[in-house]
Amino acid sequence: MSSFLTEAQRAALDAALAERLAAGAGKAAKGSHHAPGTGPHAGDKKSKSSKGSGATKKGGAGGKFTWGRMLEGEEGVSALDRNDPNYDSDEERSVLMAANSSHSRVQAEVAAYKQEVNAIVEEYFSSGDVSNAADSLSELGPVETMGHYFVKRLVTLALDRKDKEREMASSLLSNLYAEVLSGEQVQKGFARLVESLDDLLLDVPDAVELLSLFIARGVVDDVLPPACIQRWASGAPEGSNLAALKARCELHLAARHSAERMLRCWGSGAGQSYAETKERIAKLLSEYLDSRDAAEASRCLRGLSVPFFHHELVKQALHAAMETPAHTEAVIALLKRLSESSEVNSSQLAKGFQRTAANLADTALDNPAAPDAFSSTLEAAAAAGLLEAELLAELRAAAAAAPGAAERPASSASAGGGSGLASASGAAAAAAAAAAAAGGAAAGAANGVGLGGAGVPAFKVAMATALKEFFNSADAQEVAARLLELGQPGLHPLFVKQVVTLAMDRRDREREMASGLLSELHPSVISDDQMVSGFTRLLSAADDLVLDIPEAVHLLSLFLGRAVVDEVLPPAFLASCLPSLPDGGLGITVVQATGAMLSQRHAAERLQTCWHGGGLSLEDVRKQMRDALDEFMVAGSSSEVAAVLKDLGLPHFHHELVKAAVELGFEYPDKAQQLTGLLRQLSGSGVISSTQMAQGLKRIKDSMADETLDAPGAPAAFEKLLAQAAAEGWLPAETAALTA
Repeated sequence: MSSFLTEAQRAALDAALAERLAAGAGKAAKGSHHAPGTGPHAGDKKSKSSKGSGATKKGGAGGKFTWGRMLEGEEGVSALDRNDPNYDSDEERSVLMAANSSHSRVQAEVAAYKQEVNAIVEEYFSSGDVSNAADSLSELGPVETMGHYFVKRLVTLALDRKDKEREMASSLLSNLYAEVLSGEQVQKGFARLVESLDDLLLDVPDAVELLSLFIARGVVDDVLPPACIQRWASGAPEGSNLAALKARCELHLAARHSAERMLRCWGSGAGQSYAETKERIAKLLSEYLDSRDAAEASRCLRGLSVPFFHHELVKQALHAAMETPAHTEAVIALLKRLSESSEVNSSQLAKGFQRTAANLADTALDNPAAPDAFSSTLEAAAAAGLLEAELLAELRAAAAAAPGAAERPASSASAGGGSGLASASGAAAAAAAAAAAAGGAAAGAANGVGLGGAGVPAFKVAMATALKEFFNSADAQEVAARLLELGQPGLHPLFVKQVVTLAMDRRDREREMASGLLSELHPSVISDDQMVSGFTRLLSAADDLVLDIPEAVHLLSLFLGRAVVDEVLPPAFLASCLPSLPDGGLGITVVQATGAMLSQRHAAERLQTCWHGGGLSLEDVRKQMRDALDEFMVAGSSSEVAAVLKDLGLPHFHHELVKAAVELGFEYPDKAQQLTGLLRQLSGSGVISSTQMAQGLKRIKDSMADETLDAPGAPAAFEKLLAQAAAEGWLPAETAALTA
């Protein structure tokens, strides 16, 4: 099978995309924004690897599969003997000069590499774009040998900054681990940091505490092995800074709920997932609306250190004004103060208003008065001088097209002299909003409930609860029964959007469950039209989703492609949905990416397994782990076992492999040392975390009575394993004590 799409389907999609892109050309709004990595210059990557003098390597005497220069020793310096009858002092002098020149060249290359690394880190702290940092580092040069310089520089710069940058640094290391940076280079980078601890203390007085948090977080994130700090600090004099660092690391990792604590070690507002940052913004806004203390709100906003996310504050403030019109004056006063002080720049302000306008149709489902309230807020913002004329005209057009806005006089859309200023992008936004409103109205009509019906919020809450239970129980029939019990088929498109949105912000397991659930519910519970409407809503909201989930475009394309392969959506949907999507929106990008995936060879097979091992049952996972162990006992390749664990993508279930390995050691005593060595390697490389290791061993201890029935020597073998693990340092002593 060459591709999933037929030639006719592919041709229809190409024609629809070409027509849609041509229609949208030149219509980009003045305040439009691009998600990280999707801007007009996203593909312009300037190589940063232009380093070196251009001279031949090793003076023309080195290189792969060559003998090297004659008389050249292991260190690259000719081994000349002054007592040799052929000794020539001029020759020795030239050799030493060549060696010094080579050493200087290497030093220059390292210095240039460090300088480029510094620029990459600074740019990452400014943009927060993980993919761009990964690309830049890969382009820079030999990451496999010089990546430790990046690790050291990243952490060093983060030490002297705020918690936000420290969280960004920890997250970046976790994202780059095994993909760009090898475990060896990460460990080497941290080892260099530990070696320079005394120097770090001169610039960062609390470097011991901060570095201990970075190391403990690395262990929890599985980028550092648990035994690393013991190796680095072995023989440290009592009372030294190194001994204090070791003690702090052990204290952090031995604490109750250490994994959860370390994941939040940089504070609740420091994360890059934005969920907690949103919560902090909501809290500061709530406090402001109660106290009207704009100075305090400004201080809290500066403390978050997220200037690229200030549009969320604008959006939440506008929603507060729409929900409670009495807050409108206070909201405008706050936005005016933040705008005049440049704490919220014009781009972020415009983006916040645009996000609110784009979702006005959905907002009207919960609050029928939202369009009118938004129009009133717009006029107040215009009176305060917050919005430029062109943007104001665009927003007025979107508000006029929102559901429930038809009865307003047409003149309100052109009040203030904006009638002649509506841009083409504003007209497109109005058309998109009208299409969304029409879809929502149809949904409400089908259900016999108006868009602002009281059943809509209750439906969303009920389905959120049902989906949460589903992700725990995997009972699709219960979800189907709940949907039928609610008896609101007109709101099923909202459910489709809700299930995909929730799954996108979770792991592959939940994403696979979500795809399977949609396939299970179609068409018996969710009809073709409802499924089409739900995915159209998703694509229209792609620009908003990418603000909360940076990889939303990729995930949406996988969900869409999987839906087509599962016959939940027809292939023709890709072409037919395009006219409903906003000009220049990321929804069009998602459709393009999906079409490309479906046109590849073996597209169906690839998309059916796009969520890796997420759809496997626990029995299937156990079987794959046991098969990997059986193969290991024959071939002795620990890397194959590590590859199986990585492919499964279930780090929270690694304790099952630990338990299975120990039980195999009980069953085959002659293989016990080989299996113990496997656990040591997996722990030392960070593949299995100390938490999972301890949990697996604790399960063995708890079931020792049953183990003894099958293997009478199990208790003695288990005690030997624990003692060996503690002695070799790949299992922390306190963990061994807990499981002993």
